[in-house]
Amino acid sequence: MDLETAQKSFARWIEAGTRAGLALLAAGFAAYVSGLLPPHVPLAELAGSWHLPLAQFTAATGAPTGWQWLQLAGRGDYFNFVGIVLLASIIIAAYLRVLSLVARKDRAFAVIAAFEIIVLLAAASGLLNSFGGGIS
Repeated sequence: MDLETAQKSFARWIEAGTRAGLALLAAGFAAYVSGLLPPHVPLAELAGSWHLPLAQFTAATGAPTGWQWLQLAGRGDYFNFVGIVLLASIIIAAYLRVLSLVARKDRAFAVIAAFEIIVLLAAASGLLNSFGGGIS
């Protein structure tokens, strides 16, 4: 497979993932504001907590940190994270697709794509926070 075909495939995957992610964001917002999905933190209580530092906010609202939000993905105020994760991770799926298409023909491009996937997965996992980063 030539590089141009791989690039077009990459672009198609990005486009499809972006459309799906935006659709999930819109659906999540609609479900939240309509009350179809009840929130974890009631809207009336949320505004009173915005001024708090992160540690106090999470203690006051029971808000999860890291990937713990997955336990609340069915709640109106956390369902939108599903669309955000899709938007953020579609690039990984697109790189995997390109890697599968060009691995035999263009080793340099395949190595770059593999490193991109590794870096993105490490960042998404929170592994990089253990090196002195993270939100305080």
